[in-house]
Amino acid sequence: MVHMKKISILSFFILSTVIVQAQFGANGGISMLKAFGTPKPYLGLHIGGELPRDANVTLYGRVATYLKQEEATTNSTFVEARDPLTNPYYMTVNYRSSFNYTTIEGGTRYYLGDGYDSGFGAYGGTNVMIAFNTVKRVYDDYDQAKYKLSTNEQSKGNIFNLGFGLGGGLKNTFAGVGTLYFDASFSYLLISTASNATAASTNMYSQLLFSFNLGFRKEFY
Repeated sequence: MVHMKKISILSFFILSTVIVQAQFGANGGISMLKAFGTPKPYLGLHIGGELPRDANVTLYGRVATYLKQEEATTNSTFVEARDPLTNPYYMTVNYRSSFNYTTIEGGTRYYLGDGYDSGFGAYGGTNVMIAFNTVKRVYDDYDQAKYKLSTNEQSKGNIFNLGFGLGGGLKNTFAGVGTLYFDASFSYLLISTASNATAASTNMYSQLLFSFNLGFRKEFY
């Protein structure tokens, strides 16, 4: 919940920053993220804004959130009895972990071809990315009236990441309508902080991320 509040504030800041300018573009669409070393991509949505510095250079910001995935393997932990006289005092309980991504990225884009707000063109540039991961454990049923999770067992954890990357894409601007775009980027997460042992022990974490985005941008003047 705390992360979602931060994300909402940052999203509002990104969009409001470009809205106060004389010219800006607001965009949104679908996204796919592939974390290196994980079997399946993550699907999600993105929104963002783009602010031209001139006809060929812009500043952009984007927020994307992706659906969670479950780890392929089943793990186990212990639950302990609430009453010391309960037999057995410890029981083994299996659990499956899920993992998701929310990313905030921004940077500079350089346009080739017809430029930012007209015709067909290509673009590329650098980005800074902040990524949030939520790790959740879903436990098999057990008698919670008699047993409880150990005090060092957490059912949820979070990971905060900071990284840098490169990206590029193609776009076509339809006069008076807007811009259709497709882009791809890769980011390397240099800094990572886990909130607890649950977050730190996930097998789905990756430092190298590839993202793909398809969307529509509306330019305002």
